[in-house]
Amino acid sequence: MTIKKQTDQETFLGLKSKDSMAYEVLYKFYYPSVKNFILKNSGTEDDAKDIFQETVIVLLEKVPKDDFNLTSSLKTFIFAISSNLWLKRLRDSNKMVKTEVGVYEKYLIDYEEAETDVSHANTNRLVKVFKVMTNKCITLLKAIFYDEKNIDTITKDYGYTNRHNAQNQKFKCLEQARKGADSLN
Repeated sequence: MTIKKQTDQETFLGLKSKDSMAYEVLYKFYYPSVKNFILKNSGTEDDAKDIFQETVIVLLEKVPKDDFNLTSSLKTFIFAISSNLWLKRLRDSNKMVKTEVGVYEKYLIDYEEAETDVSHANTNRLVKVFKVMTNKCITLLKAIFYDEKNIDTITKDYGYTNRHNAQNQKFKCLEQARKGADSLN
């Protein structure tokens, strides 16, 4: 029996109804990109199979839920889950990640949409970091990185006596942010 490529919606509905053909489609059309990513990042084929199995389990948990809404392509969603699982495994084993930036570029927009949960977690981490920083530092770093003000404007706007003092304060605030982030780990 030949497995034919389906639309994301067909595969998604198949997964939701636990149709075995949908799972065969996953392995035929979605597994290769996951395998390629893992092989390029210190993994073996067995690692790729394990990670893909874990990814399918995540899908089995998420897809049947009525509130689950696929906001990206299915391939991107699967790749996002798999790559996160693999990178976590590498971090946990203290192995170096050797991925090329180009691997992510074609998935970036959909990947970000598929990672809303991670985005919320990162926002919560950021809020926790801000709680250990002074208001002065939060305001200064926001002006530099969010508002993109240059150091000369910062010197003038914030009343620093010279550029060196403003840069020194920026460094101290960055250190405060780093220490706050380190305390979360």
